[in-house]
Amino acid sequence: MTRPVGATTDSAAVVPRITRLGQRAMRCAPRCRGATVTTELPGAETHSAATHPDLAELAALQEETGTGPGVEAARSGRPVAAADLVTDARWPRFRVAALERGLRSCTAVPVLVGGVPATVTLYAFRPGPLTAAVLEAVRVLAEESVDGLLRDHASACAEAEAEQLRTAMASRAVIDQASGIVMHMLDCDADQAFDVLRTFSQHTNHKLNAIAAQIVRAKGRGSTRELRRLLGEN
Repeated sequence: MTRPVGATTDSAAVVPRITRLGQRAMRCAPRCRGATVTTELPGAETHSAATHPDLAELAALQEETGTGPGVEAARSGRPVAAADLVTDARWPRFRVAALERGLRSCTAVPVLVGGVPATVTLYAFRPGPLTAAVLEAVRVLAEESVDGLLRDHASACAEAEAEQLRTAMASRAVIDQASGIVMHMLDCDADQAFDVLRTFSQHTNHKLNAIAAQIVRAKGRGSTRELRRLLGEN
């Protein structure tokens, strides 16, 4: 997907949204004490959020090592749980880091909405799995959140594209005005006038619309000699 220039995915807008997702997911599982969320919108880098700095470090460790429940869930597209990290040794570095922070269990729930992946990982200080009802509730919350982010992203892209179109139309109007002035000054046709403007732009290393705006503002005054020389070159 190609993004219009200016249609950036701002972390300042995305991170608060996915942080709220993590907080809402926690409320679905009362014994959970923290959550992390990762997602990647079209054309953007991965965004992540955590309800506690210790959990942000765990998320960063998973990204660095390419292992952990969140990474595995994202790859498989299925929930991944560690009911007791004391006995579950699948991810050695993650396991040690989690236990050092007093965490005993975690569950990662992945979703995919409109081609956009997101993973919510819930952490608890006590061992034990989450129920199927909790997993379903977290999945629904995640899908709703990603759907909202996609709508916002599409809206931002549409606005950026509209702004580009408005700018292009305004620029085209100025170039047409400048071409009309050059046609009058040099008694030439529209194609010759445009070629003169383009050559002037190349010689001065200024954008075509800037040259056109300059000629329109000056109404052609002071440019006749140079423009005639350029007409001769064309």
